[in-house]
Amino acid sequence: MKNIKKITSDTMSEFAEKIEHAKMSFIPMLPFIEMHLHDFDRYKNYSEKGIYLIDYIKDEYCLYHLYHLNEGDDTLRGTLILPSSWEKRFEIIEKSIPNVKEWFLTEDTSQRFIIQSLEYGEIEYFPTLSHYLIPTIIRNGFEPKYRMYMKREASSPASQAGKLEKGLSETKYSEKILNDLVNFYYKSESTRDYKYFTNCTYEEFLELFKQDFTINNSKFITEDNGKIVSGIVVSKDLEKIWIDNFSVITQYSGTDIGDYILSSTIIQLSKLYPEETIYIYLNRDCYEAVNSCKKNGFTPFEFWTDMILER
Repeated sequence: MKNIKKITSDTMSEFAEKIEHAKMSFIPMLPFIEMHLHDFDRYKNYSEKGIYLIDYIKDEYCLYHLYHLNEGDDTLRGTLILPSSWEKRFEIIEKSIPNVKEWFLTEDTSQRFIIQSLEYGEIEYFPTLSHYLIPTIIRNGFEPKYRMYMKREASSPASQAGKLEKGLSETKYSEKILNDLVNFYYKSESTRDYKYFTNCTYEEFLELFKQDFTINNSKFITEDNGKIVSGIVVSKDLEKIWIDNFSVITQYSGTDIGDYILSSTIIQLSKLYPEETIYIYLNRDCYEAVNSCKKNGFTPFEFWTDMILER
């Protein structure tokens, strides 16, 4: 780790010069679809929100750009991993990833470190090289999580919701069930440890339920005793409709409860917003959720891997 240099506003030119070199000799070799928001020069300008590192390895080096989503965010994310040589990229990364891991464990206070690798799709920023380097990163203790986006066009047919088993009922959101929802999504081992997952922070989750759109369109399945066993949170972000936190407890694995709640949600959204495309973010190994989505006209369009190092 002794060769890792953290760039400050005073030393930003050292980083910027290497970015300029990469634009000429390295970046053209990366497979990505350039979009209108792409601007590789942004890595040449210092920002207090970013962390800029140079790992010097003999005559070579590796550049890193890391960031937190917001103040207090306990996850450090990598947006740039850029070795100095295309031909030596694997050799450099093999030596550099252990160094940046040690830097994270000793110099940063975040609880987790995510390096994201796009496998297929269009993105709004320049990709890291982790697409080539997943095995190296995993060998250094990062756990891979395989994600994907799916979308449902407005013209797609909706599956019929069917019927719930006796003892189960569909429940709309109300303030009186908020504590139960928090327990279901954030404290229940049955939910947390299964393939279904929550994809927002606790604070973001609470903010969602201050929005009329989420309050009016989210659905939950409860047992007669009020226990929540399945849920879907519907949100709107950048004018897109999202189905978030699609979850079913393990007790109901293998039943039709996931199919039911998703179909019921889609039928309602299709009536209210007949022209809208609907999006969902899933773990690819959440087979029951993926199959439910396919039955309801969703198709995948972007795949990536989050490699996660937990402190």
